[in-house]
Amino acid sequence: MDLMIFQYEMLVDVHARRHRLMPKYELRTFYGQLQHIFVIHFNRECDLDLDGKDTIIMAAVRNCILDDKNPASFENLDIHGYLRQGPLHFFDVMGLQCLIARVQDGDQWSILDRSGALARAMHLDDSM
Repeated sequence: MDLMIFQYEMLVDVHARRHRLMPKYELRTFYGQLQHIFVIHFNRECDLDLDGKDTIIMAAVRNCILDDKNPASFENLDIHGYLRQGPLHFFDVMGLQCLIARVQDGDQWSILDRSGALARAMHLDDSM
């Protein structure tokens, strides 16, 4: 089975390793293979404050560990190399941005992201 790579974005705590600092979140782009889709149905009687929704669709994506050593010819292109995959991330399926192409170059794979800025998510916090 061929690997399909998706682009997704998540809020990441930039101070995650420094536990004494207040969390500061920024939106980061990730790439990974869609492993599972979970459809979760809730009873209306459950008081979970889901904004009237009784179904949530979650995605499980295996993260691609990117190789930051891109050749100089790739500086202005959105091409990212990876050798292996990392952990599973679970999030709302609406976080999946788009399907991305990949090509093999020897023992490394390269992700070709041609989606541009229009496919990027925007995060608005409560003050916006």
